[in-house]
Amino acid sequence: MTFTKTLLAAGCALAVALPAVPAAQAVEDDEQSAFEKRRALAQKIRKLRTLRRRLPHPVPSGLFGIYAFPEAGQGVMGINAQHHEFDGLIQGSDSVSAETVVTTVPNRFFGDPLQPPTLRVVPTHVEADVIFPFANFAVNDRFALVGLVPLVRKKTTLETFAGPTGTTSLGTNTVESQGLGDIKFGTIIKAFHSEDYRHNVLIDLGLSAPTGSITEEDVQLTPMNTRVKRRLAYGMHLGTGTWDGFFGLVYWGKTDEWGWGAQYLATIPLESENSEGWRFGDKHELSVWGSYSWNPDWVASVRIRGETQDEIHGMDPEIYGPGLGADPDNYGGQRIELGLGINWMPVPANNLSLELLLPLHQNRNGVQAEHDFSLAFSWRTGFF
Repeated sequence: MTFTKTLLAAGCALAVALPAVPAAQAVEDDEQSAFEKRRALAQKIRKLRTLRRRLPHPVPSGLFGIYAFPEAGQGVMGINAQHHEFDGLIQGSDSVSAETVVTTVPNRFFGDPLQPPTLRVVPTHVEADVIFPFANFAVNDRFALVGLVPLVRKKTTLETFAGPTGTTSLGTNTVESQGLGDIKFGTIIKAFHSEDYRHNVLIDLGLSAPTGSITEEDVQLTPMNTRVKRRLAYGMHLGTGTWDGFFGLVYWGKTDEWGWGAQYLATIPLESENSEGWRFGDKHELSVWGSYSWNPDWVASVRIRGETQDEIHGMDPEIYGPGLGADPDNYGGQRIELGLGINWMPVPANNLSLELLLPLHQNRNGVQAEHDFSLAFSWRTGFF
């Protein structure tokens, strides 16, 4: 009897103890897993902090060629969207009315049959949208590859005036073009950095391929009050039609809270003319910016941007008539803009950026649409 009681008690104790062994093991495994996750997160945060010390504060949305990650396999990719608007007309640095232009500005084709002495078709409002994905990939600690693929949409409202002279308006019509622009690719060379990465110099080198159309057409209202489908003005096309080279020189610096920098960028056509007999003029841009980090996730920026570009060289015989955009001399000039930007990093290695550009000074060649404002929005994500 004593033996039976002892055996029964041992059996009960064993039955209670056996389930506790796997349960205890499970708790231990859960604790180990949680520890590994915490350690991995801590390592990632340390890596992010180290990386951020070697990169600039988030730069204004309209800038490219500034980021160059320090190690092979690291990089950034994202999408940038830009919207540009032009309202009214500008002659040199003075705003002018459409009526003034169509009674005083010569038509370069005057003397040809049915060509009036002055311009008769002028833009009243222009919009341009460009959306492009981009990527930047570090090959090693000195070189990074970059590329972007633009999708372009342009829309212009044109006002047509009746007959060869006078200010009688026939009304307006809208012309549009959209599609693939010129694909750009190249490299960023890390030329110099101080030991603490507070001062850095980069070189941008690349090519622009002529993948955008330069033969866009749409229906246009003529001074004879007819509607004719014809080739659009030079500025309405989706690309340049030439292989273009671009060269940039960048300096950026920072402290824990402040960031600053400057970028010079030149875009030079590498061919004397495209397949339609013309090319855009050389373009030079200079940006100087400063930024302040309110906290690690929010950065505000101010930028001054200037550009100068030559007029169009050559002429497309299919772009013809008393329209402002048909004259190659009405392209290029100087422009200075003020950029106000904000950058937000909602999660590590992901950046949302918005920048508004407003004209401070314009001195354009001939007569052109007057720049009103530009807006740039971008999303960048890093991989490392």
